[in-house]
Amino acid sequence: MTNVPDAAAQKTKYTFNHRWAPELATDGHVQVSTFFLENYHRLKPYDLTHGEAMFVVHLMQHKWGTDAPFPAYKTIAQRMGVSTKTARRFAASLEQKKYLNREMRIGYTNRFHLNKLITALVELKTGKPPTRRATRKPKP
Repeated sequence: MTNVPDAAAQKTKYTFNHRWAPELATDGHVQVSTFFLENYHRLKPYDLTHGEAMFVVHLMQHKWGTDAPFPAYKTIAQRMGVSTKTARRFAASLEQKKYLNREMRIGYTNRFHLNKLITALVELKTGKPPTRRATRKPKP
């Protein structure tokens, strides 16, 4: 007789509650690429600092689909435990490195387009551009 794991037990083995704790599940979680986490410091031509990488992770907390996230700098700064000025510096640095495109909007928070970062990660991994876009281009 083979020892086949029970399907229900196998399903729950990898749930958030089993990986972290049930008490933390109510706040949600962020889907972040493992390749990003392990390689952000190897991007070419510019690597990311730890602060810039965390800024991206916090942007991903607001990215629910293909549209660009649009959290306020104040929100990101509070969650990172830094000043709003520091959060703006992270965004400016990512934009200068050509990994982020900030879409300025009057009366609304900025949209943060990450398609160039995603392209750079795919090219690092595969040696060629991605086959499909992960984010939309900014609207004119």
